[in-house]
Amino acid sequence: MTEIRDSMKELVGEVLARRDTDVRYRSGVARGLDRTTEHYAYPWVLRFVDQEKDKTAYLRAAGLCATYRDIPQANKPLGASLRALSLHRSGAKSLDPAEPDVIASRLASLQEQDLEQAAATIRRFLDLARGTGVGFDFYRIGRLLSRWGNGFTEASQTVRIKTIGDYYGAWTLTPTEPATTTAQEN
Repeated sequence: MTEIRDSMKELVGEVLARRDTDVRYRSGVARGLDRTTEHYAYPWVLRFVDQEKDKTAYLRAAGLCATYRDIPQANKPLGASLRALSLHRSGAKSLDPAEPDVIASRLASLQEQDLEQAAATIRRFLDLARGTGVGFDFYRIGRLLSRWGNGFTEASQTVRIKTIGDYYGAWTLTPTEPATTTAQEN
């Protein structure tokens, strides 16, 4: 039986292992965030890309991981990390859907964006997370981007809507987090 390669996991694992100690590597990989400089990341990233159609997703995912080395790696869905960030920024104990913050507002349109726009939105989320101690799972971010698709197929729509579901969904709450509340509780 042949083993299936998880090249995104291999790529993100390498970036996580080298981003704090290898400045040249980190700098090259981080340039994969932008279309105009992505060619500097090719030597480091493209050896992990099995299909050319996935190139942009891998470059953006690796670029995010390399650029945001001050954000800890966490083992939770992107939506759960974004909820934790919203709660940290607001000081609230639960989300209020009637009063969406900047994260909820940006998240509401994420599923309508193409891959480049989605990567840019995730970059803005990570900018907001700097210095907060809120962790993000860079592997899951990479997996999300690599499965982003065109938004027309059911599979692509499912991938795109998952983050907002995880943001509001009780299934991603940690035992100490309360569920989302409405503006007025009866």
